[in-house]
Amino acid sequence: MHGTSRIKATFLTHLEACRPDTVFYAGLVGLSGAILTRPDADSGRLFLAWLVPTLAWIASLYGGDYFDRELDALAKPHRPVPSGRMKAGTARNLMVLLIGAGTVLAVLLNPLTVLLAIPAAVFGIAYAGWLKGKGLWGNVARGLPTAMTVLFGSMAVQTLPTLELVPLAAMFWVHDSGSNLLGALCDRDSDRRGGYLTYPVVRGDDATVRGLLGFYAGWLLLAATWPLYAGPVDRLIYYTALLVIGTLGGVAVLDVARAPRPIAREVGLRAHELVVVERIVLGCFLVAAAGRVELALAVGAPSVTLTILARRLMRRRYEPSTQR
Repeated sequence: MHGTSRIKATFLTHLEACRPDTVFYAGLVGLSGAILTRPDADSGRLFLAWLVPTLAWIASLYGGDYFDRELDALAKPHRPVPSGRMKAGTARNLMVLLIGAGTVLAVLLNPLTVLLAIPAAVFGIAYAGWLKGKGLWGNVARGLPTAMTVLFGSMAVQTLPTLELVPLAAMFWVHDSGSNLLGALCDRDSDRRGGYLTYPVVRGDDATVRGLLGFYAGWLLLAATWPLYAGPVDRLIYYTALLVIGTLGGVAVLDVARAPRPIAREVGLRAHELVVVERIVLGCFLVAAAGRVELALAVGAPSVTLTILARRLMRRRYEPSTQR
């Protein structure tokens, strides 16, 4: 029984480290890039277009736990590494293992994807290890791998990425930079205590809100104009989904913008919960607009459901109220 309890505890620790409330997004972005390039691509390539970014995302989470272990020991001692439930070396080794596995799969799929996989991994590690404390540069660097994921998805089904997807990749870049800035606002106080010079720490709440509004307006503009010069997409599906996504994002940003200063952590977390759901819809609605509605529902519906469920079950464990 003791051994069973230990296995269960280890499983829950790694499940917590993998953030099941965020893990579905990256794969959906890669899948959308593949479907928009070749809606009739075979299922094996589509699966790898989803799997490789997912492995990279989980690797970045283990990397964040490893590189942030000293900060977490001060501000979030309940997390896996500072609590002692996971060794720092284990988090580091799993980061390396997952990056290696994802790179091998990407190269087997298309050797040229290494041109995207390597810089994406470098930026992900650089963010966790150094760029997080460099103001807005850190937020922008954190959004770049998602842009590369769109192009990777395209290269999963053909040799070179479709140029029409470059503006869409830029849209994801801007969107995820804003999402990361919102996360930095949530962690403002703990980052200040740990000496991380993030944008909210250096510039304050008002400047951060202006940045969030700018990122929101930027990605929405890119998304709204993309179908005007892109390949064939179902514009009715596209713009209907975009209206829903834009509304969710707008509610989240406006909730933060109207909050009393200093902005309470609870406000940022509430807004981030909306963004977590919004970006999953963002990651799969393109699949439907490309004519694969059944695939979008098959992947998107369980992703949203599991994300919300994981958010409710694990949020208090990962972000206890004493830390909010």
